[in-house]
Amino acid sequence: MKPYLSPAEFRVFAHRGSSEAGAAENTIEAFRFAFDQGVDYIETDVQATRDGVAVLFHDSDLRRLTGINKPVNQFTLDELKAIALGKQSQRVATLEEALSAFPDGRFNLDLKTKDAIAPTVEVIRRLSAERRVLVSSFSGARRLAALSSLPGVATSADALTVLRIWTYYKLRLIKRLGRLLKDLDAIQVPVGAGPIRFDTKNFIETIQSFGTEVHFWTINSVAEAKRLKELGARGIVTDGSKLVMNWLSNKY
Repeated sequence: MKPYLSPAEFRVFAHRGSSEAGAAENTIEAFRFAFDQGVDYIETDVQATRDGVAVLFHDSDLRRLTGINKPVNQFTLDELKAIALGKQSQRVATLEEALSAFPDGRFNLDLKTKDAIAPTVEVIRRLSAERRVLVSSFSGARRLAALSSLPGVATSADALTVLRIWTYYKLRLIKRLGRLLKDLDAIQVPVGAGPIRFDTKNFIETIQSFGTEVHFWTINSVAEAKRLKELGARGIVTDGSKLVMNWLSNKY
């Protein structure tokens, strides 16, 4: 097991940090609130500015959070930092700021764009953060490009690989499934997609028999988190980190 996935009964990933206290998503304040609840993992998104800085932002543009209909990669870092996010006027965080602010925190990094690969790799290597990040992407090309420069870093399956995993599982092509899973530390999936259901005990047990963990997103109720845990899932991504951590610590 890689250091990123240290032994734990059940992993809670705070989705873009935690906005439960009013912080804007993917900001240092949202991350701090999640870590303060006892969460060990932050799920976040990486893009690049026009001047090549890795920043943590989900959408391709700023319209939803600020009303500005302009892509992230058309701003310099200084221009982005001048824009307030949310009611409490937080600012866009860089990957370097997040890794430095929380030296014991672990980050699940979703590479949203091709131009985010190089600055993300550079920051991880310069800060020697290889042991506390998981690098992935919905794009297999982006994921593999990053991993080629970060040997040994934890990773989860991209979207196409998840579909191949499901196909091999349904067709009972177990040897092919094993080969596909051998370099994956986790698959992070919804409970279902159309006719496909990932939330079955047999699917979870089959995948995890190869040493690959199954994590589900985005789970925002204690009842659903409990159900998935009882099925054998090893973790969830959630917007409700405070609620889930209270449940896990027997406060709920």
